[in-house]
Amino acid sequence: MSKQVINVAFVGGGKGCYEILHLLKSYPPYHFKPHIVGVADPKIEAIGRRHAEHLGIPTTSDYKPFLQNNNLDLIIELTGDDRVLADIHQNKLASIKVLDHVGALFLWEIIAIQEEKLHLEKKVSHLDTMAAIGEISYRMTHELRNPLMVIGGLVRRMMTRIDLPHGCRKKLKHISHRVQHIEELICDICDVVRPLKPQFKLTDMNDFMGTWCKGVRTEARLSGVAVDTEIDEELPAMYVDHSLLRQAFWHILENSIEAMTDSGGKIAIKVLLCWDNIHIEFIDTGYGLKELSSSEAMQPFITTKPGKMGLGLALCRQIVFDHGGDLKIVKRKDIGAAVVIKLPITLTQPPAQPA
Repeated sequence: MSKQVINVAFVGGGKGCYEILHLLKSYPPYHFKPHIVGVADPKIEAIGRRHAEHLGIPTTSDYKPFLQNNNLDLIIELTGDDRVLADIHQNKLASIKVLDHVGALFLWEIIAIQEEKLHLEKKVSHLDTMAAIGEISYRMTHELRNPLMVIGGLVRRMMTRIDLPHGCRKKLKHISHRVQHIEELICDICDVVRPLKPQFKLTDMNDFMGTWCKGVRTEARLSGVAVDTEIDEELPAMYVDHSLLRQAFWHILENSIEAMTDSGGKIAIKVLLCWDNIHIEFIDTGYGLKELSSSEAMQPFITTKPGKMGLGLALCRQIVFDHGGDLKIVKRKDIGAAVVIKLPITLTQPPAQPA
């Protein structure tokens, strides 16, 4: 069954026009087929008008011809000017319907809510899948760890024998190193897939972040990296897990230090109060993300470091998620990257997670 074609013209080619055109392109309507006749805006550089031109939609500076177009079904008025709206109603053909800027705003809010709902549904589905994978991985690592520990122990015990030939000792040493490496990889996987059980405690964030920054500044200096810190003096007390946050922060800092060149570099740590959230930013001048996109860097098992599994940032993000927050990586235009953590200010103790 063919869809009904509705001929539409936009009066006002600003951001609202751009968003609606982008939405129609991304999510075509189910029950009708919109045909955009044109976009009218006196500003040639208006973002919606320019986007329409990019899509091959006719544009104009004068909306008057739309009003007498016999083939037009709908005018969407997005100027926000009541005088323009009154002129459209007064001079348009009776057959042309009008959606004004207030109605468009109302519908846009409904669309935004629906988009957020779809986004959350996809996120929940993804989390369910990751939880299932995590459970399987956790069980597998436990099944592998015990025999590996036995093998490693036997090899190390055999190496203590005095009468062991040199050639055998060399081979056993190689086996021991490989077993140890696999054990370390399994520990890394366990850190990521093990269900985290945060122990939330009321914490003065000024003291917590100040103490942590003071300690890491010394550690970074030993690697030839300078650390500058900026901490908002008005940070509140809130419920967090000290140990898990320190683990996440330190891994991010360690990544930044490793990304610096041999000549050293600079890391800026900013802790800012932003409405009902605390923003923690790690900004470096390294090359760690040069070969990866920001989204790839957040995925497990993707890394640019030889011998590593790329699980650290995935664990950091899980820790932040368990605090109700968000973690993003932003590649800077010139050099380096910024890791941005957003933690909601939690003034009441979260419920304990089931054992």
